[in-house]
Amino acid sequence: MSIIKHIISIISAACLCSCAADHTLHYSNVTMGDFVDGTFVSDQGQIYDIVYTTLPVDTDTLKRAIISCDIITRTEDDRYDVRLTDFEPVFTKEPVDSTAVTDNEIFADDALNIDEVWYSAGYLNLHIFIPVKEGSRQAHMINLVRNDENAADGIYEFSFRHNAYGEVITASDKDFTTSSRYVSFPLSQLFKDGEQKLQVIFRWTSYEELNGKLNAKTKKNITTLEIERGGYEHKPLK
Repeated sequence: MSIIKHIISIISAACLCSCAADHTLHYSNVTMGDFVDGTFVSDQGQIYDIVYTTLPVDTDTLKRAIISCDIITRTEDDRYDVRLTDFEPVFTKEPVDSTAVTDNEIFADDALNIDEVWYSAGYLNLHIFIPVKEGSRQAHMINLVRNDENAADGIYEFSFRHNAYGEVITASDKDFTTSSRYVSFPLSQLFKDGEQKLQVIFRWTSYEELNGKLNAKTKKNITTLEIERGGYEHKPLK
């Protein structure tokens, strides 16, 4: 899919281009959210009824995704008829408790790069870049592991794990490219009754960059998000 890259800086914005010829309200509105019975509900709470698309897609089969659409008309408060112009499925997975990690070969800590992380609609969302060999069809596995032994009141620590199944950059490799995608992990279950804010500490291993390209050297990373129940928090990592 040719969905717009680095979506987060414009995720809640619409392109304010109106056209008198077809009365379209906004073009190229880009946002993340969930499909519910074929209707798209954005993380900001807007409801998009897809009334037209030329894409070969059955929206009833989609779940979480990023979409690009033209807003045709407003039908009621925060509800719109839209023309779907592009979409990208978002990989969604439940976090794993560290007590369930019994095989560190499966829950490996291979490097990958993350350029943005944000919290919205109860999800921790990330834009990740994974090095892959040209023409590779090797599947990779990712997990968000909750480090229960480091938990405290209102503070949770997670490790983002990546198993490349041997497809890692070495000093002699010249034929690597990067594959990017968006991933989401539900975290709303962390909030206890009456709790409105949490601190989430997030660790991962990444490749270092040299002249804009990844190289074989890796480094450990840590970042913290202050998240609010029903809120939005965004953190660029570059």
